[in-house]
Formats: sequence, structure tokens, C-alpha cells
Amino acid sequence: MLPAPPSFEQLQQNLRDRWQILGLGEGDGIRQDCDILIVPSLSVDQRELNKIDGALHYEERLLFSLIRLRNPHTRLIYVTSQPLHPIVIDYYLQLLPGIPFSHARQRLLLLSTYDSSPAR
Repeated sequence: MLPAPPSFEQLQQNLRDRWQILGLGEGDGIRQDCDILIVPSLSVDQRELNKIDGALHYEERLLFSLIRLRNPHTRLIYVTSQPLHPIVIDYYLQLLPGIPFSHARQRLLLLSTYDSSPAR
């Protein structure tokens, strides 16, 4: 007989504990160097996605993750199919409280594959 899966509360606490170890939590977690890789993906049928104007911007939905650059020991790598407009990136970085824009920008690496072809 298989053990019961963990409850949502257990999973949430586990995630909170792991983020604290990395210094990513809201409290006084251990501060160590950390690299975070963000690769937005879509699980929508490509034919349906093509019907949506601006579907390319769905890759921007994880830009909230840039908030992790509040931790000066964090570097973030954001991978997209097409380059993101610099104004969009600047907007998010300006929202970081107490962190100089230039410092956060130096720890952000934007990578683009320049390939928005559908994956099959």
C-alpha cells in the first residue's frame, strides 16, 4: 500500500523551509549565493495559442520572480523564446524596494532563443 500523499499544508511548509535555507524567504534566512533559472512554458495547444493576440507576452507572466533579486546574493536567469522589451524589464526592476536598479540589473541574465516556433 502506498503512503498517503503529503497535504497542501505540508508541501507549503516544506517549500517555505527550503526557501529559508536559500535566503529567499521573507524572514532572516541564511544568505548564500543562489542562482535561479526561470523558463516560462505554456501547456496550451499551439493552434489555440495562435488565436490569441499577444500570446508572446505570456512569457512575461513570470517576471514577478525578479522580486528574488532583493537578495543581493541572488542571480536570476530568465529564458524566453523572443527578447523581452527593455522597458518591461526596467519596470519590474524599479519595483524592487531598497535595491539599486543597477545592482539588480547586473545580477539578471536575460537569454533568448530567438525561436518562437511551436514545439511538437
